[in-house]
Amino acid sequence: MAKTLLTKCGMALNTVDKVQLRNVLLAQRSAIPPEQRATINAAICRRVLGSEVYRIAGTLFIYWSTEDEIDTHTIVSDALRQGKRVCIPKCLPGHCMEPRQILSEQDLTEETFGIAEPGVHCTPVPPSEIDLCIIPALACDRTGARLGYGGGFYDRFLPQTAAYRMVLCTHERILPQLPVQPLDVRCACIITEQEVMLIDER
Repeated sequence: MAKTLLTKCGMALNTVDKVQLRNVLLAQRSAIPPEQRATINAAICRRVLGSEVYRIAGTLFIYWSTEDEIDTHTIVSDALRQGKRVCIPKCLPGHCMEPRQILSEQDLTEETFGIAEPGVHCTPVPPSEIDLCIIPALACDRTGARLGYGGGFYDRFLPQTAAYRMVLCTHERILPQLPVQPLDVRCACIITEQEVMLIDER
């Protein structure tokens, strides 16, 4: 469907710029009916919780999802219940992120860009201690490239850690090709409601 929308807008996937592509994908994402969204979220969550890399991860860096994003609240709850160390991004000046540990959802007491974040009382965690990063995306391609929201937060953060990089994305937004820049960071695994793509094994 994403490719169809781009075609209707007169855009070719190999030439479209990121701003145009984000606008199309944001509109597409907002149009997903609530029932379909819930089904997609549940299927992706099951795949994450059933994955070996999640099972063995001791320290998790995971975004706290907004209403339109792939839901991570169930994953966070499960990780906390299992005693994993759960880190949520805190946005800092300069479009940077800092992992901060939460012990419960009640630790999400601040907000940036309308997104709940760990409070000032939450302990920063060194990126080197993270085992698994679970990352949002507007779209991905099968090389592990992802399209974010344009702030560059993850492209700045991910090179600081050797953690396994897992992206959550709906199947219809897996595109044949994404416009990629030299500093864009690719990921090792993409989880959709239909499949788990292990990029490193391709």
